[in-house]
Amino acid sequence: MLKVTTTTTAFVLALALGGCGSDGSSNQQPTGQTPEEAQVELFSWWVNPGEAEALQALMDLNKDLHPHESIVNAAIDAGRGGADAKQALKDRLANNDPPDLFQQNAHEMRQFVADNPGALEPLNQLFEDEELADVVVAEVLGDVTVDGNIYSMPVNIHRENSLFFNKQIFEAHNLQPPTTVAEFFEVCAALDAEGVTPVATSYQGWIIRIMFNAVAQGTFGSQAFGDQWNGREAMDMAKLDEAIENLNRILTDYANDTAGDMDFGWTQAADLLLDGEAAMFFHGDWAKGYFVSQGWEPNVDFGVVGAPGAADMFWYGVDVFAMPAGGPEPDAARDFLKTVASVDGQVGFNTIKGSSPMRLDVPGQRLDEMGREVLIDLQDAAVRSVVRNPAEYDPAFGEYATARDKDALMQVFVDHPPQ
Repeated sequence: MLKVTTTTTAFVLALALGGCGSDGSSNQQPTGQTPEEAQVELFSWWVNPGEAEALQALMDLNKDLHPHESIVNAAIDAGRGGADAKQALKDRLANNDPPDLFQQNAHEMRQFVADNPGALEPLNQLFEDEELADVVVAEVLGDVTVDGNIYSMPVNIHRENSLFFNKQIFEAHNLQPPTTVAEFFEVCAALDAEGVTPVATSYQGWIIRIMFNAVAQGTFGSQAFGDQWNGREAMDMAKLDEAIENLNRILTDYANDTAGDMDFGWTQAADLLLDGEAAMFFHGDWAKGYFVSQGWEPNVDFGVVGAPGAADMFWYGVDVFAMPAGGPEPDAARDFLKTVASVDGQVGFNTIKGSSPMRLDVPGQRLDEMGREVLIDLQDAAVRSVVRNPAEYDPAFGEYATARDKDALMQVFVDHPPQ
């Protein structure tokens, strides 16, 4: 999914530094001497435009606050939606070679804790010291808490049921962003008739899954989708069938011909909007950070709405940083987590990344217009839910994109219900 940069060097450097201070000491020097710089290895998969700069903003702020501490972004190739990075992390933990901090998705933390008992440091005291319990979005705080222990620091809130659109194309064709599934297909037909590719996408499974979820939310309705994807109600198989048919209609009639090309990922799909070659893109709102990094202005060059037919649902993912037990620099790692949680850290990171702050007390005037609008959507949402994504879903959607076997995809939902 993501481009490989010069992060291999950073990764090797980080491994070399990881052996320093393994006794957990704070590397304090005798009075009168310059403190030795603490090197914190942060294992991540953020290397793309927008996300890399957002993380750098956090690292720069932390350096201002803690001059004798440095964060090494040990990012590696994050192919397949971060799966490669996650496997590399799993191998390192198994080999008792933990980084100081690592990036993870909130919806995967509960299973991680269950699979790796004792592997993470609880952050309860840090949350208490920083008085975070009353300002972090309540649902997000619940997402990172297992059996009374807080096991990771939320960095942001990403809306995954977003529909981005090229405003120049919409204005040129006298179109409005769709508010229902029926309107969405009317817009697609109008664009197609004018020779414009309606929808940009990629056949990578996680990208198809994001698009399907948005379409399914409009097909089911936000409340029904929320109840069924959270296991409170049984899956309505007729609606599931309809949602898959809607997905098939998009892929067959309205998506770009290059979607199945080798190495065609989310940034390439986003580029089709940037180049005026496609009009819409279902994706998480990290796409906003990418568009801005490429020179587009929010609400001028591009717009964003919630899933057509389910705009009152906020289907979110949360990036988190977790702290392995036994990392080389625990004190400096905690300092960085405090920077992440601060108002300045939240504004600096999320303004660039395209996501929303995970704290509700961030002043709205410190966000851009689109950021304020999305934050209001989060606060006012009728249904708020963290992404539910069993491990079997992404490969299944990748298979469906090429084979279009509806029965096989439906069987995955039967065998692995999203709860």
